[in-house]
Amino acid sequence: MTNYAAVNLPGWLNPLAYEFTSAPPLVVHRDQIAKAGLRILGEPLTAQRIVTASCLGLTLADDSEPTGVHLSGWGHSLASAVAVLMPPATSVTEHSAKRARRKFQEQLLTNQVNWPDLAAVRDSAFLLCADHKPPEYGLPHQLYRQHQPDELLPWAEVHELLDKLVKIVSPAVAPTWIEARSSLREALATIFAETFKNTHDHARANIDGSDLETSVRAIYARYYPMQAVLKDIASMPAGDVTQAERYVRSFAPRTVKPGVRAPEMPTISGFLEISVLDSGPGMAARWLRRPVKDLDPRLQLEAVLQCFGKGRTTTASPGRGFGLWKVLSSLIGLRGFISVRTNSIHAFRQFGYTAATGQEELPGGQRVPKEQLYDWKRGLSTEPSEYPHVQGTVISFLIPMGQE
Repeated sequence: MTNYAAVNLPGWLNPLAYEFTSAPPLVVHRDQIAKAGLRILGEPLTAQRIVTASCLGLTLADDSEPTGVHLSGWGHSLASAVAVLMPPATSVTEHSAKRARRKFQEQLLTNQVNWPDLAAVRDSAFLLCADHKPPEYGLPHQLYRQHQPDELLPWAEVHELLDKLVKIVSPAVAPTWIEARSSLREALATIFAETFKNTHDHARANIDGSDLETSVRAIYARYYPMQAVLKDIASMPAGDVTQAERYVRSFAPRTVKPGVRAPEMPTISGFLEISVLDSGPGMAARWLRRPVKDLDPRLQLEAVLQCFGKGRTTTASPGRGFGLWKVLSSLIGLRGFISVRTNSIHAFRQFGYTAATGQEELPGGQRVPKEQLYDWKRGLSTEPSEYPHVQGTVISFLIPMGQE
C-alpha cells in the first residue's frame, strides 16, 4: 500500500494549489497522480491539470519500473487514463515507444465497449471520449449511438445510463434513494445530460472553429462514504478545508441541546460526485471567442455566467430545457453543490446549509436561483480571485445520498 504522505506532489499537478509554475519537460508519476486525486473533487481537477501541462510536454514515469514505463499499470483512474491519452513529450523520439503509446490508447478506449462491469464494485467510474481518435473507439457507444458524433445519447436513454453509472460506485445506497424519489431522479438526469451536452456543443473545437489536436472529454462518478470523509476532513488544518469539504461537513449529525428546536435533517450516508471534464478552450474563451489567459477574472466570470443564462446558447444545435440554468434550478431540490473550474476561474454554488442564499422570487411566487456563482477562495463572494489558467472545463456536482 502506497504511503501517500511521503509522495512529493508538484504544485503544477496539485489541483488545489494556487500556482502553476514549472519548467518543461514535465514528468508525472502514477503515485503523484493518485495522491493528487484523493481529496473531494480531486480526480477530475487533477486530470485537468494534466491536460493543461501536456502542452509543455508530459512524460509518464513509474517509480516501481526503473527501466521504463509499463503502460498496463496506467488507465485505471480517470487522471491516469487522461495522462495516457495525451501526446508523448517531444523528447520521446523512438518510434517503438510512440507506437506502443498509440496501441495502448486504442486498447484503453476499445475496452470501454464492455462498460459497465457491474460485478466489480468500486468507488469511482468513468467513460472517456477521444474526439481526435477514430469514432469506432474514440466515442463510446454508451454516449453516442453507433459511435457516431452526430448521434448523441437521446434523452430517453439518459436515465438508464445514469443508473448504471451510479450503481457501479454506490450499489447499496444510491439506487434505493433515486427510485424512491422520481422528481429528484429527473433532476439528477437533467444535471448529467445538460452538462455533458455542453461539452458536445462547445468543447470539441478551438475558438476559431478548428478541431482540437487532442480532444478528451469524460464523465466521472465517485462515491464518498459520510463517516470516512468526515474523518479525513477532521484531520486537516482548518485553513486547508475546501468549499466542497465545508459543504459535506455541514451535513454531519449534530447533537441538539434540550429545549432547542432544530429542523429535521435526513440521514446522509454519503455523497455522490458527478463530474464532466473536457479539454476544450474553456467556457469564458468559448463564449467570448478569444483567448482569455490575460483577461481580467471579473470579465471571465461574467462570461462564464453568460453560459449559465436561461435560454442562452452559443450553438445552433437544439438544446434540452434551459441549458445550464436549469441545472442550477435542479440542484435546489437535490440540496446539491456545483464547482466550475475553467480558464482562470474557480467558482462554486451550494444549496445545502445556505440553500436560500442567492435566490430571488419571480412574479408568480416561484423562488429560483440567481444567475451567480461564488468564488472558491472567498466563499460567499462574487468577486473572483486570481487562479492559474487551466485548459478546458471541469464541472462537478456533489449530491447527498441516503435520504429515506
